[in-house]
Amino acid sequence: MNLEKVVASLVQKIEYRFYGKYRGFVVDNADPEQLGRLKVKVPSVLGNDVVTGWAVPCVPYGGDANLGFLFIPEVNAGVWVEFEEGDLEFPIWVGTFWSKPGGESELPKPNEADGSEHGSVQDPPTRKIIKTKKGHTIQFEDADGEEMITIFEATNSHVVTMNKDGIKITDGAGNEIKMDGQGLICKDKNDNAITMDSSGITIKSNQIKIGENATEPLVLGNQLKTALNNWVNTVFATHMHTGNLGAPTTPPLPGAPLLLDLALSPTNKVK
Repeated sequence: MNLEKVVASLVQKIEYRFYGKYRGFVVDNADPEQLGRLKVKVPSVLGNDVVTGWAVPCVPYGGDANLGFLFIPEVNAGVWVEFEEGDLEFPIWVGTFWSKPGGESELPKPNEADGSEHGSVQDPPTRKIIKTKKGHTIQFEDADGEEMITIFEATNSHVVTMNKDGIKITDGAGNEIKMDGQGLICKDKNDNAITMDSSGITIKSNQIKIGENATEPLVLGNQLKTALNNWVNTVFATHMHTGNLGAPTTPPLPGAPLLLDLALSPTNKVK
């Protein structure tokens, strides 16, 4: 084949090929083959009404069984589209883009430590955010002195935060667990709490039951000790003995206090 025919063939091939990236919009993401493919519209190439065949994904990690980076864009999402070897019959979606409909950026808004969402996009963007359409969020804050990881489940408002103050887990009902350098606090929405730190374990509640269907009350050791000692001393102080001639003798000296301290736990306390 002479040079002129080679050049003519290349020109013809290039003329009917579409290289580079084009803006597209997702029409369908329910791939029947479950391969992460999309059907898209590419207005600048195919017009406003034509829908492509299934566009295969180009993702940063995958290519083998049961592993990979799986984030399928929603219907109507903006995606970048290419064509394999420039052939319109073989579309590829290679990423997404954001727009500003109505003048407002579509970038995901960051969340605070309690899960609440900012009203605007962060500037400068020190937070790296993964956020779904439902609002479920994984967020990494890299600002100096404010480093934090936040995991937020939006439907029920469950939050996990990890920062310089420790780790905090809170559910949507208001129950929480805090872990820091001092220890651990487990607290429910009714203000019942268990604290574990260097001083020991403290349980705070209006009523504490140990064991299923517990009904027996615990003994307040110091009060029991005082009551028994008072009772013993009263008995010795009022008890009278008769002498050899039938006359009563003087009351004996009070007995020694009972050694009830041995029955008191040195580690477990009740209120």
